[in-house]
Amino acid sequence: MKLEKIYEIVWDEPFEWREGLKHCRNLHVLYQLYGYHPLYGPDVLLYIGSSHRDIKRRLKTHEKEWIHEEWSKISFRLGSIREFKTWKAQEIKKGWIKYKKAVEAIEGLLIYANQPAYNDRNKSDAARAQGIRIFNTGKLGSILPEISYKYFLGD
Repeated sequence: MKLEKIYEIVWDEPFEWREGLKHCRNLHVLYQLYGYHPLYGPDVLLYIGSSHRDIKRRLKTHEKEWIHEEWSKISFRLGSIREFKTWKAQEIKKGWIKYKKAVEAIEGLLIYANQPAYNDRNKSDAARAQGIRIFNTGKLGSILPEISYKYFLGD
């Protein structure tokens, strides 16, 4: 039996768009976008994304592409990833991961499990997350607190 590799994603505050861009840090590699959806209502998870290089630049790309056209306010949460050892070990604030392959696999599994309204392209990327389990902690918003490849996609 293959052991799962477990990651913790620590999510930061929900930020209003302009103010939140000031809070982007090097350790942030994931983000959740929230806003109004015509079918699902206000403050809905619209999109999950990642950037292993510059999260602020990635968010500004979204702003140019489609956020400026949204008629309601868009807010976001920022996420940092680290490998999970034990809950006690997680009290130490270090070990943040920015490896492209790990970030992409985790992003794909998050999208697949949570089905954000605007993500359509990356839903098949969850296949890269074989053997991964995720604990979402902090201010996680409306995403699932625990996600695993095994549960959502089988062995």
